[in-house]
Amino acid sequence: MKLSIIKSIVLGSCLMAFVSCEKNYLDVNKDPNHPHVLVPKQILPAAIGHTAYVMGNEYQVIGGYWAQYWTQGPTGNQYNVYDQYLISNTTLDRPWSDLYSSPLTDFQDIIRLSSGTNSKYEGISCIMQAYIYQVLTDLHGSVPFSEALKAESGVYAPHYDSQQSIYDGLIPLLDRGIAAINSYAGDDIYPQEDDFIYGGDMDLWIRFANTLKLRIYMRQSEIRPNVAQAGIQAMVANGDQFISDGEDAAMLFYDANFNQNPLYMQIVSLGSFNILASNTALNFLRNNNDPRVDVFYRHATSGDSAGTHNGINQGEGKLPGYGGQDVVSGWFSKPSFTVAGPESPVIFLSAAESYFLQSEAVIRGWMPGDAKALYESGVTASFTYWGLDPAEAATYIAQPAIAFPDAGTQADKIKSVITQKWISMCGSECAEAWNEWRRTGYPDFFVVSATSQIGNNFPSIIFYPNSEQTLNPNTPPQHVITDKVWWDVN
Repeated sequence: MKLSIIKSIVLGSCLMAFVSCEKNYLDVNKDPNHPHVLVPKQILPAAIGHTAYVMGNEYQVIGGYWAQYWTQGPTGNQYNVYDQYLISNTTLDRPWSDLYSSPLTDFQDIIRLSSGTNSKYEGISCIMQAYIYQVLTDLHGSVPFSEALKAESGVYAPHYDSQQSIYDGLIPLLDRGIAAINSYAGDDIYPQEDDFIYGGDMDLWIRFANTLKLRIYMRQSEIRPNVAQAGIQAMVANGDQFISDGEDAAMLFYDANFNQNPLYMQIVSLGSFNILASNTALNFLRNNNDPRVDVFYRHATSGDSAGTHNGINQGEGKLPGYGGQDVVSGWFSKPSFTVAGPESPVIFLSAAESYFLQSEAVIRGWMPGDAKALYESGVTASFTYWGLDPAEAATYIAQPAIAFPDAGTQADKIKSVITQKWISMCGSECAEAWNEWRRTGYPDFFVVSATSQIGNNFPSIIFYPNSEQTLNPNTPPQHVITDKVWWDVN
């Protein structure tokens, strides 16, 4: 459901004014536009919107580079450090701080204000907190969890929880969210336009929560397969439903000031010549006759490749041969306006990913079902989400190189599923694609950046931010960029 940010901001302002002015509207000692007490309906839009802003901005960009969808252009320098694997503790300081200080805190305020009266808001907030905490721990490793968001109780320097303990806490948090949604009190208030993701459809929020649980269990496939299997089988026994076509957890944007996609605004601000197509993804699309190549990338506008697609080998954009004076950014393909335009969505979890998660679970024997059908549904869901015809998906799937390997080994089947999941996330779920590559090793054709400053190695973790190291004495020792998170055992 398309919900305008500005519409909800206006709605929130009106609600705030209404709440403030309903009584004593002539009291000049009260500012009607800044009430002392907010209600969940006023907090939720900003909390969801800020989450989308962070996920669609810096994390999207670094994920796009390290999942090898994009690489640095020859005429820019903004993201050289990503290609060089030379990030520091200040490179991604802001998104960490933003998530803890804004949406996580806002959702905690909603939970506190909603207890016993607005359970639907409490449920949404628990689910979104679980989503954000998984993002943080998957990218950074150990993070504050059990002691986080407790400044009002005097906890100003929270200890960091191990990733395993965080994962063990995410499922109960999601279960709490589902239980809150399912509970009903006579005065319960339903979210509507203030819910930028599902417009108040609680059934879809429960399916989103279930699919997040499936993602959380599958992420443990290599480190704790018994836990993953038991968790998934319990979900099956409970009859849990997952998101499917048209039920993507996503926030849409509009081409108006302060309502535009955050990646688009980043590109406009810093120059479109910084983010260009990596040949790793571009060649995979072209070599497999994938019509999504025109969805994910624009054509070059000048040079010998004008009107067609032209990419750069990962990290080579700043090397001789690409950086001459006669080379301009128009020679290369850029992210399309479909995935990086002013109205592009920020996707938290797609229907395509849901199908691919289920397919892998079936392949591993942890869930009943038809792995091939789920695999094909994942491919088709990606095509249709981006406006392509299901018939085009069928033609694509019919190719021997793409068809589900019925006669293959379990590893062959998982490789196909994860590779198709990776390409389906091109430009839209970049950080998640990088997560899945670290978990599985697929796709297995990534190349070390030509300008790598860490030798023949890939980066495998994001640093703790400088703000944490400076202000929180309980911050663990800083990572080395080749350190691995708990579930990454490849």
